[in-house]
Order: sequence, then C-alpha cells, then structure tokens
Amino acid sequence: MKKGFTAIEIVITMVIFAVLLGLTVPKFIGLIHKAHEGSTKHELVRLRSAIAAYYGEHQGVYPTDNLSCLVPDYIEAIPTAKVPGFAPSAQVSVGNSQTALTETGGWAYINEPADPRFGDVFVNTTKTDSYGKAWHTH
Repeated sequence: MKKGFTAIEIVITMVIFAVLLGLTVPKFIGLIHKAHEGSTKHELVRLRSAIAAYYGEHQGVYPTDNLSCLVPDYIEAIPTAKVPGFAPSAQVSVGNSQTALTETGGWAYINEPADPRFGDVFVNTTKTDSYGKAWHTH
C-alpha cells in the first residue's frame, strides 16, 4: 500500500488555507492602515510643536513660507504623512483656509497672516480617519 496524501486531501487542505488567508489578510491590511494613521498623527504633533517653538522664538510670528524655515533648527526634516489612499508625502501645500487644502495627502499649512487660521497645519485631505474624524480638523 502506498503512503501519502490523496488529491482530495491536498485540495481540502488548500481550500482551508485559502479561507484562513481570506479571513486574516483584510485584518492585517486594516492594521497597517491604523499604524500609518497613528504615525501620521504623531508626525502632525511634532510638526505643530516645531511651529510653536518657532512662534515662541520669533515674538509671536508664525512662519510664512512652506515650513522649510523650521528645518533643521526646530525639526530635522518635514515629516512624511502616510494617509490611506495617497502616496506617502512630506509636501507642504500653503495658502489660506480655502487654497491650502489641495487633497494631496501630505500637509497643508495656512501661511497667510490675514487668515483666522494662520499658523495651522493639518493633513491635506478631506477624507476621514478610522474613527470618522476629518483629517483636516485634527
């Protein structure tokens, strides 16, 4: 008598393996998105802290450029935003409350002194995070 697996046993094993993969891969992808989201929120806090330090050292004046003036004195580099649906980006879009938000997934900074939100930096998207909160209002 031959020892080994039959074709049916191999097929059943492959089907079970495929079902298990089908159940775990979406969860894993969701965890990756949440990790990127957490990283981006942390980088946003770091960026805001650098802006606050600049503000404090420049007698209450916020940067009026694309935040490049923060590097390297206040932050090593403009951090990368990792937002699901967008390529990772460290680009900073600038303008007023209406023009800075360009849906690129990087950062948006209000650099116009006449704007009530002057000095505000946020993630450059109108999408929501995994908790349903808008990225551009964090």
